[in-house]
Amino acid sequence: MERTLAGDSKRRKQLAWDNEKLPIVETNFEICLDCSFEHLMKDKEITSLGSQIRHCYAYNKRAKFPCRFTVTNLSGKTLEHLQKETGFHEWGNRAFVSTDRHFSEHFSDGSVEGYSDEENGAKEAKKLVYLTSDSDNVISYLKSDEIYIIGGIVDRNRLKGKCYDEALKYNISHARLPLDSCLAKMPSTKVLTCNHVLGILLQYREQNENWAEAMQQVLPSRKGAIYKQKQRQAFHGKSWDC
Repeated sequence: MERTLAGDSKRRKQLAWDNEKLPIVETNFEICLDCSFEHLMKDKEITSLGSQIRHCYAYNKRAKFPCRFTVTNLSGKTLEHLQKETGFHEWGNRAFVSTDRHFSEHFSDGSVEGYSDEENGAKEAKKLVYLTSDSDNVISYLKSDEIYIIGGIVDRNRLKGKCYDEALKYNISHARLPLDSCLAKMPSTKVLTCNHVLGILLQYREQNENWAEAMQQVLPSRKGAIYKQKQRQAFHGKSWDC
């Protein structure tokens, strides 16, 4: 009896999520986490990456404006770590996609939905943008027809430049978050994790396209981040264009 009630409650929650959140997912930008660097990482880093992916999934499913969250090149020890998570096989019910293929293959063969073009009813491919602090391009606003790629790297200092190299190798756009415009100081020990980056992207829309407010939600001052007060009040991207 208890198992039946639990199952009914689970189905009701899923139906509520589908009704409320799926329409948002279908019109939002997408986020991809690229796990093609596992062979360069230590076991401890791989375990940490698995935990960060779990945090990303949990953050996205609870977000006010969730997006489709895809993890590419998911295999090996990273996949083994996630398979130990209770309910991992059900993550796909909450806008989560995983594949062992490289992002260049996954997003190029027609298996991935594009965005709707209401004028001609066609589906168009979404633009890939690799996020890397080594880029000279600074993101001013997020677009609903773009997929933002986060490199699945834990020690970004040891593997510096790898994400930028991937963008150049596959001839895709690259950009960095406007951290310098919003932060007066970032602790030297504080490295943006994958879940930090995903959180900032999701909070950007929730905070009315205000990057500084988005960062404040994910990297609060009590954690050591010091914000430029003027920028926190005034630094906005352009209007949301869904």
